Amino acid sequence: MTLLSPYRPEQRERVLGLSLHEAQRPFVAPIAQTLAELHPRLGAHLIGDGGQIAGFFLIDQDYAQHYSFAPADSVGLRSFFIDQRFQGKGLAKRSLQALPDYLRAQGVAAAAVFLTVNCKNAAAIPLYRQCGFEDTGELYLDGGYGPQHIMRLAL
Repeated sequence: MTLLSPYRPEQRERVLGLSLHEAQRPFVAPIAQTLAELHPRLGAHLIGDGGQIAGFFLIDQDYAQHYSFAPADSVGLRSFFIDQRFQGKGLAKRSLQALPDYLRAQGVAAAAVFLTVNCKNAAAIPLYRQCGFEDTGELYLDGGYGPQHIMRLAL
C-alpha cells in the first residue's frame, strides 16, 4: 500500500480495526459513524505503512458549504488520524507533506485545504504548522468538542 490512497469499500473491516489513542478519542468521531456518512463529495482516504492500513482521513469537497470561514475554492481535511499502533513513525508528518501532490493526482481542484483542530489537541497543532498549515488566527466555536483553531494550507 502506498503512503496515501483512496478508501475502497472492501477495506471496510480493516478500517474498522483502526484504533485511536485514548487522548485522541475526544477529537475524532467513531470510524464506523464516519464510514456511514460517506458520499461522493466526502471521500475517505487511507494512510499506509507497508502493506498495512495505518491511518485515515476525509477530504470534504463541500466543506465551504458547511463552514463560512472556508472559501468556495477550498476543501476540508477531516478525521485525520494515525492508528495508535503506528504512531511515532513520522507517518502523520509524511502524509500531510504529501497531501498537496496526492490531492492533485486525485483530481481535486482546490486552492486550499482547511481544517479545524481543537485548542486542547497540543500534539496536532504544531504538527499541522510544521507541514505548512497556517493558523488563520480565528477560532471555530460551533464544534461539539470546544474551541478549534482554523488552519489553512495553500495548494
